[in-house]
Amino acid sequence: MPEETSPRSSSRRPLLLAGLGLLLVLAVIVAVVTLRGGGEDTPTAPSPAPTTSAPTPPPFPEAPASVSGHATLTVPEEPRFAEGTFWARAGQEYLVTVDVTSEKPEGSGGNAMYLGVTLSCSPQAGGPGITAGGTQNMLTGEETTYRNQGLVTVAEDGPVDCSIKLSAPYDDVASAGTTFDVDGTWRATVAGADARQASTDGLPRTVDPGPAQAVLSAESPVEAGADLRALTSLHLTTCTIVNGSREDGRAWCDESDLDEAGSTVQLTATAQLLDPSGEVCQKLDTATTKPDHIDEYRHHRLIPVELEVAVPQKPCGTTVRVSVAVTNDGPAPLVVHRSNSSLVVAE
Repeated sequence: MPEETSPRSSSRRPLLLAGLGLLLVLAVIVAVVTLRGGGEDTPTAPSPAPTTSAPTPPPFPEAPASVSGHATLTVPEEPRFAEGTFWARAGQEYLVTVDVTSEKPEGSGGNAMYLGVTLSCSPQAGGPGITAGGTQNMLTGEETTYRNQGLVTVAEDGPVDCSIKLSAPYDDVASAGTTFDVDGTWRATVAGADARQASTDGLPRTVDPGPAQAVLSAESPVEAGADLRALTSLHLTTCTIVNGSREDGRAWCDESDLDEAGSTVQLTATAQLLDPSGEVCQKLDTATTKPDHIDEYRHHRLIPVELEVAVPQKPCGTTVRVSVAVTNDGPAPLVVHRSNSSLVVAE
């Protein structure tokens, strides 16, 4: 006979199948969660923001820069002082000025004492530098000033070395053995892209007593409202002695014109605006020095004159011309030397 199935066994089978199904579903869920967890990246701390490092400063000060110094020398000596360096940028023009003061001491020998001053600036990488200064005979108890200037530019960024040399070289003079003090300063400033230095090709020249004669001139492009500086130094000698005014291997004074009374001189600097055709359309400024007497004892003279020029907001032209004229009231002629004469126009 066929075996009978118990009603209780038949009712348990669906419950068992449902439980197995539930376990299977839970196993799948656990597997999926585990796989997802294993594939996720471990959280990391945010990267620090990149830092911008400051540019390395140059090893020497940039313009404006200056060096001052003091020297004590005994005739005959030729010391160098106020030595220093400034950092120049490629293609930039720099105005370098020198100011030196000294005095022949009371009780020292002779009526006058010779002193030469030379500012030298040389780029360490090579290339043209400048030399500017002058020579004068200092009189007892009277302060004597030397002031001159020049333009320096460099082909690549780098240091420029500057110093001041003093020259009292003669041992066969009445002032031999005299000890005296000298103070000096050189300054370097940015001159601007349109800075100009006058040509001295027309010098040396002799200026006879009489009307003013133009001896140097420079032209520079300008913009409306610009402020300019025009600095001039002329190295002069008076025709008081034979062979006393020499340059380029010759004397510039005729013996028949010599006069021991020397020359009384004035310098006049004038700034004018030029229109597009090159004609003067406006006078901007002028400056004239006080009369300066150069006698047989002084003989050498370095005379400066400076203009501060303000270009109008609505100028009639875009070029400024600065010219320097010499008026010699005599009685002796005088010589304007190329060496140590300069005219610089800068911002």
